[in-house]
Amino acid sequence: MTYLEGSAGIIAFIVFDITEYPYRAVGKYRSKDISPLIYPNVIYDTAKKYNDAFVMIEVNDIGEQVSNILHQDLEYENMLSTVYKAGSQHISAGFAGRQQMGVRTTKSVKRIGCSTLKDMIEQDKLIIEDYDYIFELSNFVSRKESYEAEEGMHDDLVMCSVLFAWLVRQEYFKDITDDDLRQGLFEENQKMIEEDVLPFGFVDDGHEEDGIINIDETRDRWALPQLTDL
Repeated sequence: MTYLEGSAGIIAFIVFDITEYPYRAVGKYRSKDISPLIYPNVIYDTAKKYNDAFVMIEVNDIGEQVSNILHQDLEYENMLSTVYKAGSQHISAGFAGRQQMGVRTTKSVKRIGCSTLKDMIEQDKLIIEDYDYIFELSNFVSRKESYEAEEGMHDDLVMCSVLFAWLVRQEYFKDITDDDLRQGLFEENQKMIEEDVLPFGFVDDGHEEDGIINIDETRDRWALPQLTDL
């Protein structure tokens, strides 16, 4: 489940079911009226109902405040944290470096997330059957070197799935789910390529022979008369 504070004060999250493949969105929350002080309680109650689900929060802007309340005041344990390695963010198992409770959306995170989300949707690896989400996705367009909502539109739900797609590419996610999305897509593409290849056919050398050609134990060739239809 991911959190996002969007433009025009809209905040949203999506609950993803990762127990089966393909992954599926099973719940959403979207509001422009809720206070950031109350929002952590909504996340807490929802996560508890979904078997103490893992929670990943975007900590840009007020997201850090939400993350701190959820972790420190409500003492929710299943929160995903990140660390910086070689200048990029990685999901942490909780044992190394200075951790950040949540993920900060950077150009790198967004680029990887958008690319992975595109592959997942095109290959039917992520199922989201929701009108609001599909409407946002239809208005999620390329701008300069990034993707965002068209002017006057919102992309809060789409960005939740972008962060989830980024998470799917993380080694820690592969460890806890035993799934490797990239390898799975590669194997399926290879299978599709092999199925599209035409089978080896018969070669006509230009010599006509009547009947069925057989070879006996003496290796001599002999022919039967042409079969006729009954």
